[in-house]
Formats: sequence, C-alpha cells, structure tokens
Amino acid sequence: MKFLLVSSSDALQPFLERSFSHQAAEVIHYDNPIKAMDNLDEIEPDVVFFAAVDFPRHWKPFVTYLRNTYSRRESVFILLIPDSFSEEEANKAEHLEVNAVLDEDLTSRRTVEQVRAIITRYHRMKDIRKFSRVIPNENDHIDFLFTNPYTFHIVRGRVLDLSSGGLRFEPWTEKEARTIDPFSVVSAASLRVGTRIIPVRVRVVRVQRSIGFEFVDLEIDDESTIIDYLDGRAERDLHAAIERASDTLDPETIEKIVAASES
Repeated sequence: MKFLLVSSSDALQPFLERSFSHQAAEVIHYDNPIKAMDNLDEIEPDVVFFAAVDFPRHWKPFVTYLRNTYSRRESVFILLIPDSFSEEEANKAEHLEVNAVLDEDLTSRRTVEQVRAIITRYHRMKDIRKFSRVIPNENDHIDFLFTNPYTFHIVRGRVLDLSSGGLRFEPWTEKEARTIDPFSVVSAASLRVGTRIIPVRVRVVRVQRSIGFEFVDLEIDDESTIIDYLDGRAERDLHAAIERASDTLDPETIEKIVAASES
C-alpha cells in the first residue's frame, strides 16, 4: 500500500511507516505540494495525507487534481487540519470529496486508530469491487428505475448485470436510451436489491440498446448492501432448488443438503 505524505514535518514519515508496518505501507514524503502533484500519476497513491496547516492554499487544488484521476475509494485523501480550521473550509472539503478531516497531530493514538478505520473501510470496498458483475436470475430481486433528465419520463426496464460499481440496464422502450447522452449524470434513480430500495446517483458510461451506468458517490453502507446481496446469490439459488425439490425429496435428505451447504 502506498502512502503519499505532503507535509513539512520530517517526523511523520517514520511514524507512519511504524504505525502501518503490518500493511507493508510505503510512505513517500514530499515537502513541496506542487512536486507531489506532478508525480501523482507515477506514485498512484492508495492514501494521501495532506497537512493543511503547512500548505493552506494548496490542499484544494491538490485534491481537485487528484479527483480528476482517482475516485474517493481508489485514493483516500486525509486532510490534517489545525484547530483554526473553519466550518466553511470543512464544507469545501466535503464538496471536494476529501475522505476525512483529522487533527494535525497524526501521532496521537486516537488519530491513528481513526486512520486505520478509514483505510480499512475504503480499501475493503476497493478490493471487493474487483469481483465480476452478477447477471440476475429468477431467484434475484433486483430492479432499477430512473427519471430521464431530458424527457423527465420515469424509465423502467430490466437490469442486465450489477456490481457494486455500477449496472447495465435495458429500458422497456428503446427511444428512452436514444435520448440519454453519454457521461450525463442522473440524479433521480432508485435501485432495489432484495427488500432494500437505495436512492442512487449514476453516470452514463455508454449507450447502446442498453445503458451502462456507474454509481456516483455511493454511500459505503449502500455499497455494502449491494455487495452482501450479490454475495448471497449461491444461498438464494440453493434455497430455491430445495423448495422446488421439496415435493420429491424426503425431509431427511433435504436436511442433509442444507447441512452440507453450511459446512
């Protein structure tokens, strides 16, 4: 895991290396934010620690540049702030997709634990999203609808595949696909997985007969809901198969099948 540290302090790099040695963290330290920005493509940081107290005018252009390439799940941006950091600045940090705003004293035990929790949370999602998409079958309850931002029609259709990063959707009427522009953002959309209905924002990534969407700023809890539901596919299929076979199999055999699946 690569950490990029942008700070004028020489003490933080060895501290981070010790504190995150169990994650084999490689800490790359810059005391010049412009040089750090120039080398982002080469570094490809998993986590960025940026000391706002040292570079109060640079953190906003830095995180804006970072987000042009990496989402908030692909590269975690942690802003280290002084006590004088205002609420207005905190609102700007949220708008610019800063993952976390923490006390500048990174060496406190409480702050280190907070950092560990943030990294674990986001990078668990990053690893899980490498899994392939799931094509819904008759045992899945997956639905999606959205309001076309150009026609204001509610568009219904069929989910062709789903992952925690996005979905492919076929509208019931083909003309709805023709009115959607690639890269447009749809703010009014809902995804149903099982019994949960999740309000989502999506970006159009391709338009053919079907529409490819990626989720925009999906909440971690909602992403977990999608992942958990997709991970439960095998169990749903097994229960459906047992239910279909219940008329021909005796209860003892069904019990053995269930026990074998849980072992």
